[in-house]
Amino acid sequence: MSEKVVLRILRQDSPAEPETRRFEEFAVKAAPGDSIASALFALRASPVTLDGQRVAPVAFESACRGDRCGACTLLVNGHVRSACRTSLLGARPKRGPVVLEPLSKLPLVRDLIVDKSPLRAARQRLGAWLEEPTEEAHAPFALAVIDRCSECGACFEACPETSRDGFAGAAALNEVRLLNALGAGAARASARLDAVMGPGGIADCGKARVCVEVCPEGIPLFDSILGLERDATRRWLGTLSGRRAPAAARPGRK
Repeated sequence: MSEKVVLRILRQDSPAEPETRRFEEFAVKAAPGDSIASALFALRASPVTLDGQRVAPVAFESACRGDRCGACTLLVNGHVRSACRTSLLGARPKRGPVVLEPLSKLPLVRDLIVDKSPLRAARQRLGAWLEEPTEEAHAPFALAVIDRCSECGACFEACPETSRDGFAGAAALNEVRLLNALGAGAARASARLDAVMGPGGIADCGKARVCVEVCPEGIPLFDSILGLERDATRRWLGTLSGRRAPAAARPGRK
């Protein structure tokens, strides 16, 4: 049996039109098993507000509809969630509507859509980028995390230390550790560690561990950060002593 749920959605027509920022409320029918994403798709077909006004469809992202792409990450009642993985009835508070807002730490595009290019820019700043990763020299650590990050932005949004121009975030640091453990990324491992030791790098992590709590893929982000700290320390001590420090820990070690 379906139930009526009220969605209160924060909307804005474009980044250049802050005066259009407003909340609009919609009533949708929800059956057990319905996700927030399915409610948004239903709302797209009939965008009528609670007071009967027909408005423009709510803009949101959903690329795969299969819990894999990370595109639909947003704020649900102030908490980072994936729209396709979050039950609409489960998200309904005891009182009031389900509140949907875009991620707050990334540039707004429209309504619930944000620009996630700063996430990739953070990775590029740390050298955590490999256009064509190879299969060679996979470490056990690398096998545990490779290809699982969807760049959903959940860890970046939840972390109390991140900002657009500050701390790069857990996903970028995890990517550095991954690439340094792969044979294909070994050539630039030292350069990545030098970047990680600079502004916006490993020293800016406050160890809040919320990145692990919100990651929809269960990636061991905090383990990556601790391992990367050890690698960076070895690099720093080797520089002080005038010797070349190991660029990264041996494959499989944390």
